[in-house]
Amino acid sequence: MTIGQPFTVIEVPVVDVLGGIGPYTAVVNDPPWSAVAGRVRPPVRVVTAGNMEQAHLDRVVDAEDRTTEVVVGLGGGTALDTAKYLAWRTGKRLVQIPTITSVDAGFTDAVGIRVDGKVRYVGNVVPETVALDLPLIRSAPARLNQAGIGDILSCHTGLFDWRLAVDAGDGVPWREDLAALGETLLVQLEQAVPDICAVSDDGVRFMADAYRRIGAACAEAGHSRFEEGSEHFWAYNHEHRTGAHHVHGELIGLAVVAMSMVQDNRPDWAFGIVAGAGARCNPADLGIDRDDFAQALLTLRNYARAEDLDYSIVDAVDVDQDMVDRAWDLIARLPRVEQ
Repeated sequence: MTIGQPFTVIEVPVVDVLGGIGPYTAVVNDPPWSAVAGRVRPPVRVVTAGNMEQAHLDRVVDAEDRTTEVVVGLGGGTALDTAKYLAWRTGKRLVQIPTITSVDAGFTDAVGIRVDGKVRYVGNVVPETVALDLPLIRSAPARLNQAGIGDILSCHTGLFDWRLAVDAGDGVPWREDLAALGETLLVQLEQAVPDICAVSDDGVRFMADAYRRIGAACAEAGHSRFEEGSEHFWAYNHEHRTGAHHVHGELIGLAVVAMSMVQDNRPDWAFGIVAGAGARCNPADLGIDRDDFAQALLTLRNYARAEDLDYSIVDAVDVDQDMVDRAWDLIARLPRVEQ
């Protein structure tokens, strides 16, 4: 099922992509940039991504070279989102080259940044091309590709929260086509788990195609209710409270398992997807202790209301210590994964 117009995605070596565009600014993560730079036509400007605060991004925009015609994002989420912000602010063409599949940023048009440590979406920009260099993606540490399950598995808790909101008369109305897409993606994710764990070409292709469909559907609908709910809200609250920054898909994978327990929504199934994919979501691996987890969950209703986030399970039930304990006990049993 396809809703909206997915981005154009091509499988092509990065050297061919960068050899066929005009003068460009490269917005990169390093690695992998140092391993790529010697093989490609040099950019006019290189921006190393990392800081997603708007004040910093505005300085990146102010320093942009006027002779460049294209902004190229090359790397993970911070590079792809920084490239989106720069292209959106300058009106330049955008090419996205995701080098890991840990997050769907390269396949969505929403420009996500942080303002005072809080996630904000400030604009929209569509890349002319998203290029997949499969050998480059597969050369990354396996966990950075296995983490990509997070923004697909989140349909599990996102759909549950959306139904709660509709039943409570809150927020955007239910759409069967969006719900069907989310359910289809979850079925296909379960089928793709062995390829995702192995980081095979087919595993990478599945992740990219799922992201394409999610991105197109969110753009057409004007919201992301079918794939973003209390799991993302818990992650936002945790990072806001602690100042920590995690691999997005790993944090969301943990959060889906935890919030599915709070929802009483097939938590063992979600656990099995994370474990089977080999994703690194155990809180000990992410440096999350029990108290940090608990406080982000116990304060989530107040945080969501203060940030005007969508209605979710934490608005429908009072989260108590028993819920926190059961959710923690489940995520603490997730398989440990080495760096």
